[in-house]
Amino acid sequence: MRKALMVVAVAVAALALSVPVLALPNSMPWWKPAKHFVCAGTIAAVDTSAKTVTVRLQRASGGAPYLSDTLVANVDPKATILTAESGTLTPIALRDLVVGNGLRVVGVVDRSTDPPVFVGKRLLMRQATLPSDVKRFAFRGHVTAVDASANKLTARLTEVTWRLSPAVRREVTFNVAGDAHIWLFRGGWPVKTTLADVDVGARVLARGVAAAADPSLTIHWLLVRHAPARSAR
Repeated sequence: MRKALMVVAVAVAALALSVPVLALPNSMPWWKPAKHFVCAGTIAAVDTSAKTVTVRLQRASGGAPYLSDTLVANVDPKATILTAESGTLTPIALRDLVVGNGLRVVGVVDRSTDPPVFVGKRLLMRQATLPSDVKRFAFRGHVTAVDASANKLTARLTEVTWRLSPAVRREVTFNVAGDAHIWLFRGGWPVKTTLADVDVGARVLARGVAAAADPSLTIHWLLVRHAPARSAR
């Protein structure tokens, strides 16, 4: 009797372990691949021949945020493409999209191929203009390019004045005033320096003036911390 009970117990345990495995395909009815997507960001590239637009993502849904920092979307031949200016929506063509402007794309996900293709059905472009009431700005970031002869500095922003955040890109080129105060940390102390001494990769904290009429962003105060040199192996 005892032996029979043990056999029954083993059989029940085996059945209990096998049921979830057998039921696995039907145990997740909530998991369905997204059929639609929405993304918003800035226009990184436009290819009128391939009918694609590359968006540097800021927000996305429908699988797009898991791809990368950018999304290449095919533009449907019958897509609605609009530009928003002064509260008015105006129809435009794909060739009228401007790199650097903001873009919102609504579309469908074509999963007949691997990887899936994101097809834009409705595109809305917004001009990357500065708010007219912003006079000053501040930001933190990493230097990606320096042109001392033209008084230009390009940085990838990590923090920025919140009123400018909808208008600026993650990587922005700033004017640097000729009389700007530029400080470089050396030996733990800030030392006054020039734009020519700022290296790509340096961490910067900057303040400046925004001119919405141009629009332009001009740095008047810059604090620089160079990235530590890598030791040779």
